[in-house]
Amino acid sequence: VTRIGHGVRAVEDQGLVARLAEEEVTLEVNPGSNLALGLYPDWAAHPVDRLRRAGVAVTLSTDDPPYFHTDLPREYAALSEAFAWTPADFARINRAALAAAFCDAPTRTRLLSQLDPA
Repeated sequence: VTRIGHGVRAVEDQGLVARLAEEEVTLEVNPGSNLALGLYPDWAAHPVDRLRRAGVAVTLSTDDPPYFHTDLPREYAALSEAFAWTPADFARINRAALAAAFCDAPTRTRLLSQLDPA
């Protein structure tokens, strides 16, 4: 297993969090969706920052933007405010997303070069 969707509840088991980090399993995280569904009361309570700080690779997604009334810019703004994430933090998250992306190596390389121009 290299990717798990909606795996944020892993944070409830520190042994599992350590294993995810050690085995480099990427979690596809949808914070706005999780809040809309009542899993967490607010952005600051969402475990994405704890998972990231524990060394788990995370990606950020919107899940179902029309249903949850969100998009990536809103997710980024809310996470930046809740956790004081910087553009460098988001770049690291996007690099992790590209590393876990279901695409061929040339596509991954091209996208990484756009994220990290020389």
